[in-house]
Amino acid sequence: MIRADRLYPFVLAAVPVLYILAENPGVSSAGDHAAVLLATLAATALVYLLARLALRGRDGERLAPLVTLLVMGFLLGYRTLAEQVESLGLGRPHLVLVPIVGLLGVAVLLWFRRRPAALDRAGSFLTLTGALLVAFQLTDIASDHRRAAALLGRSAMLRDLARPIRAPATPPGPRRDIYVIVLDQYANSEVLRERFGHDNRGFEDSLRALGFHIPASVRSNYAQTLLSVPSLLNAAHLTGLTEEVGEHGSDPSVPNRLVTRSRVADFLKARGYRYVFFPSQWWYATRSTPQADVEPQVWEGVRPGRELGRTALRRAVLNELGLPRQAVQTYVWDADHVRRTLRGVTLAPRFGRPVFVVAHLISPHPPYAVDRECRSPPRRSSYPGQVECLNRRLLETVTELIRTSPVPPIIILQGDHGTRSLRFSDWPSAEEVPADAVHERFAAFGAYYLPDGGEAAFGDTVTVVNVLGNVLRHYFAAELPRESDAQYLSLEDTPYDFLPVDADRPAPARAAARASH
Repeated sequence: MIRADRLYPFVLAAVPVLYILAENPGVSSAGDHAAVLLATLAATALVYLLARLALRGRDGERLAPLVTLLVMGFLLGYRTLAEQVESLGLGRPHLVLVPIVGLLGVAVLLWFRRRPAALDRAGSFLTLTGALLVAFQLTDIASDHRRAAALLGRSAMLRDLARPIRAPATPPGPRRDIYVIVLDQYANSEVLRERFGHDNRGFEDSLRALGFHIPASVRSNYAQTLLSVPSLLNAAHLTGLTEEVGEHGSDPSVPNRLVTRSRVADFLKARGYRYVFFPSQWWYATRSTPQADVEPQVWEGVRPGRELGRTALRRAVLNELGLPRQAVQTYVWDADHVRRTLRGVTLAPRFGRPVFVVAHLISPHPPYAVDRECRSPPRRSSYPGQVECLNRRLLETVTELIRTSPVPPIIILQGDHGTRSLRFSDWPSAEEVPADAVHERFAAFGAYYLPDGGEAAFGDTVTVVNVLGNVLRHYFAAELPRESDAQYLSLEDTPYDFLPVDADRPAPARAAARASH
């Protein structure tokens, strides 16, 4: 047994993991919390055992916890140290940090080896300090859960959007299969050309040849997936979250619930549709929904390498580690999940027709899992390369859906928002974000297969919030007022501090928009 005053490497190793949890409430499940924390403690125990084997005798009993603390501290703090090295232009982080930290670690060990009483006192202090930090963070996490539950219970937005959408019991036309494929961070052709030098016309022309409608202007209404996806699946604006959560709040509970309790899905299910929901690879809100009739799992079994990138929390912890990039490489699995999901979408009608299919692909969102030839890991990683591979797979998918559908289906290919190469969210406030960064972020890709004249409901200008509302109004005669095409900029740390913008308006004009909001 380890003495209580020598448990400090374990309690301190838990601190950064709990800090990530406390700073990012509502982005992972309790089970994932426990799994990541246990994995961190298991890694700490392994380092301790190796240190204990290497340091025999009485010195080893005292020094093994210190060695463990130094190793785990280096691993868990590596990213921060590496960023400092890179910012100072001192060369490759590994070549600088490993020898410097190694020499400092040896010096610390030698100093404490000659002063065992000082090491015991330091161990007691560190154990107590770590325990207090862990207790504080656990309290903070528990408070976040209580606040989230209270927020869900009192949300007027959830109550409003739970009301049924009125429509004739029998739609004016046939009940067509409906496919919604959300493409995370897929920008429109204008941004692809201007920001990345990529010509997307070949893909768009292929879609048009199949009968797709591609409006001249497609825009997101929000700058984050957190808001764009629920606005799509509920055909509603979410600006009421400012009042419910606060303009400086960031709790994602309400928008996440709107993904798992979509009113569009409720509407279609009430009309005999089977709701087939394909979980995303790691985005928490789209990992599962109890609303779905069927939730296909495109992966079977458990593979350790694959599980490392399975949730946003695991990816956040891995990003903090000082392991070689190849040791935590998830490119192969990212690409495999996209490929399998699209294949699964073509097979969705086996669950019974008509189907309402929703799939959130975290692509072409980075990391870049493929190159233009769909090789994974990519020989040359780039956003345009990932777009080209995704285009090829999307064409195969929609061609198969059109070919095998007895009644022409409705197919929605929708980017949730544009790219962030100009780092729109790094500015101190929304008012200061340059106009070109706003334009880039709101320029979303959209292509729509709309039989029986459905393109008339869309026109040449479309925003994400109205996409499924257009479908319900045209094909089901739904009594659903059209939402405003208004766009709202907010930064990632304050997603509900909305600034009304026109993605094509110069930045100085936004102050007046804020004043009138």
